[in-house]
Amino acid sequence: MAVLVNRAVWLRAFLLGQAGLLLSFSVLAKEGDTFRPFVSMGQFYDSNLFRLAENESPGTQRDELFRQFNVGMGIDWRLGRQQLTASLAKTLIRYDQNTRLDFDGDDMQATWNWRLGNRLSGNLGASQSTSQSSFNDLGTANISAGNNVERDRKYGQLNWEFHPRWQVFAGTETSDSLNSAQTQVSQNVSQNSHNVGLSYRTPKGSSLRARFQRTNADYAAQQILGVRQIFIFTIVDVADNSFQQNDYSLEGDWRLFGKLSLRGQVSKTERKYANELKDPLGGSAQLVARPDFSGLTGRLTGDWSASGKTQFSASIYQELGTTSDINASSVLTQGASMSGVWLPRAKWRMNVSAALENRDYRGNPGSTQRNDDTLSTSVSLGYTPMNALSLSLGAQAGWRDSSDSVENYQFYGLSFNVRGDF
Repeated sequence: MAVLVNRAVWLRAFLLGQAGLLLSFSVLAKEGDTFRPFVSMGQFYDSNLFRLAENESPGTQRDELFRQFNVGMGIDWRLGRQQLTASLAKTLIRYDQNTRLDFDGDDMQATWNWRLGNRLSGNLGASQSTSQSSFNDLGTANISAGNNVERDRKYGQLNWEFHPRWQVFAGTETSDSLNSAQTQVSQNVSQNSHNVGLSYRTPKGSSLRARFQRTNADYAAQQILGVRQIFIFTIVDVADNSFQQNDYSLEGDWRLFGKLSLRGQVSKTERKYANELKDPLGGSAQLVARPDFSGLTGRLTGDWSASGKTQFSASIYQELGTTSDINASSVLTQGASMSGVWLPRAKWRMNVSAALENRDYRGNPGSTQRNDDTLSTSVSLGYTPMNALSLSLGAQAGWRDSSDSVENYQFYGLSFNVRGDF
């Protein structure tokens, strides 16, 4: 914990230092540079805030009105061939009924996009944020207090264009996540990843990349799966979620013709769990080994500009992630999504989207495997009466059908948002 706190202090100092550096360069900023404060206010209604099943937790207030306030600034300055970007934002969420969940969060980010000569380029940056967890997967144990997540991230990238069409690259990223809810402590993780690759750009602007990435995730606290009584002895089943993952990927962007483009990635993913007993719990703990994963993952997205006022996008994907479900080591997600944008008039914008997703919770030690199907939809209408002011009205709905009936839910929501950019 002390290491994570020290990292957070260092990161905050780095971000503030970057912001100070940007401010000190303000007198050198040229035309086209931006320093843009913003403020927004949104009113939201959710019919099932905690994503509860129909007969789950009968005494819990399900529907909720809440407000979200955001204030911040974005900075984008160019100094010769160098670009410095930063953003600072503060978020306040206030609930009408569940006032104990009122939340104050922040988000800071700073990036230096650098270039040296004609062939070397890259970036160096860091971010820090405090956000409120979605209630989708927290369960009834966290309804009373919710869960806030602090995330710290540092990253860097180096690109060498050794030929007009060929480039080699390498990157690194470290991140730390801390959860406020005691039931989510086992999800606190320190993660680092490194990648190297080679890319090729065609004469028509398409590109193809080969990438290798290694990720190490360290979960300091082991996850408690269950408690058993054997005669006078109490046995606690625990799991170690720490892992090493290798991804061998092919990525590409293709311009098929003027109005249609494809982008995608396919990877051979190998995840191996450490399976080490870190916390003996006074000698009463028994380790339940997490099974490794090896298989194909990827995502393919198509973008179609049907006209100057209408655009569509569609994706299909299979991806591997982590999960907070106590009986699974990972979740394999398969899904498809579609979205569209229509500009009926100069100041009006309509967005629609729909997504269908299957989540297969893997690594279940000795009980029925959980499997979820989730459908989500949304539609919004935006109006921009002037450049500095925008308004939007939206509606959302979602359903989840799970093999574990207590994880089923359905909800609908409404939202209204006003934003000003100065």
